[in-house]
Amino acid sequence: MNRRGVLRAGVVAAGVAGGVAVTAGPAAAAAADKGWVSVLDHYRDAQGGERDDAGAIQAAITAATAMRPVRSVLLPPGNYAVDREILVRGLNDAAISGHGATITLTGAAATTNGASAVLKITDSDRFEVSGLTIIDTEGTQPYNGVSIARSSRGTLDGVTVYGVKWTGLGVYDTTPGVSTDIAIVNCTVVGTKFGISTNGHDVRIIGNHVAMYWPSTAEAAAKGGVWSAPSDYYDGINVLSGSDRTTVTGNTITECGQAGVYTQDCTNLVVSANTVTGCQLRGIEIDGGTGIAVGVTISGNTVADCKGQINLVRARDVSVVGNRLTNTSSVRAASLIAVNIGSSHVTVVGNHATQAHPTFPAVYVIADAGDVTVAANEVVAGTPYQVPASVALLYRSAAGQFTVNGRLVATKGLGVGNAVAATTPGKVVSKVEVFSATGASLGFVPVYQSIS
Repeated sequence: MNRRGVLRAGVVAAGVAGGVAVTAGPAAAAAADKGWVSVLDHYRDAQGGERDDAGAIQAAITAATAMRPVRSVLLPPGNYAVDREILVRGLNDAAISGHGATITLTGAAATTNGASAVLKITDSDRFEVSGLTIIDTEGTQPYNGVSIARSSRGTLDGVTVYGVKWTGLGVYDTTPGVSTDIAIVNCTVVGTKFGISTNGHDVRIIGNHVAMYWPSTAEAAAKGGVWSAPSDYYDGINVLSGSDRTTVTGNTITECGQAGVYTQDCTNLVVSANTVTGCQLRGIEIDGGTGIAVGVTISGNTVADCKGQINLVRARDVSVVGNRLTNTSSVRAASLIAVNIGSSHVTVVGNHATQAHPTFPAVYVIADAGDVTVAANEVVAGTPYQVPASVALLYRSAAGQFTVNGRLVATKGLGVGNAVAATTPGKVVSKVEVFSATGASLGFVPVYQSIS
């Protein structure tokens, strides 16, 4: 049921819109006074013909973006039913406010995977969409919830998307990086194929909740609780090929079909302070794919009970620092931190890792990984580490004791705090090899049975 019976602006009257009673006149008049265009003013065309909800929303947006300066658009609280894409083009220095408004996709027009969105924003600058809820209860066509293309300096704030068959919220262009300086903050995305995706530059994905609850879905029941492709549920937050200067911070990501955070060959990525639980693949997956991911910081995240917590594949210049990682299942064979094929220049420092599986390594480094440092991590596991000899491994092996698996080179000398005077050496019982600052052997230092 649409809003076509609601009286126009300036008339004090009440109507029923989408089953929700709305007072149209004062709200629309107030919006107009503040420079807003109200959807309630656009249920009739210039010839007096009636528009459905999609037509009214589109007409309001088209009217607002045609004005100079561009006006903002108000969707008053209530339910709106649409069967096709709403296009927003040229929303410059303006906003779409939908606090209390719900758009439901029903009887959707046919589309191909991700080609259409319930709300598509293009060619816009300095814009905001806030408070809007988008729902797809039928799931018959692969729509995105909100998609952004060829746009800059925009914000999605407090937008909620339920159940669309493709991406909940997306920033995507055929050429990566065309869209820049986009913030997706305080949003909720539930039950979508992909949660939030970007191939833009300077995109900030902060403080959102992305959930698929895959183990509770009908698909999981039909597959006996074992995820397999094809599926209606994949990755939570996707940082795609060509993305640069992306921040993924402070998000809660729950029970995705595949990875909680999945990245391709991106550059200058920060993944920090997220909480990721119960994903059917990795919690955080950095995968350069056919290229390589370069310049990645993974810090301060809490990742639990995924099938692998942090996994690096074809990634270079990576810091994995201060994360808290847990596998509580003794039968789930999954590492907590894995440095895998094609990865190099990786630092793994100061993480807390608790592994319940008795034999699977908590921290794993593949043999061909280059320039990897693993140091000062707090690891509780039957098998704490599986790393090649080339890895610089420093770990606390007992109270007050560190162990190094390779050579320790002190370029400025080595001091011992408990030295006392002695003159008479005893029997030589062992030797310690000594190396130069470049790692070349200088010979051996004798170890005496006693010195007095």
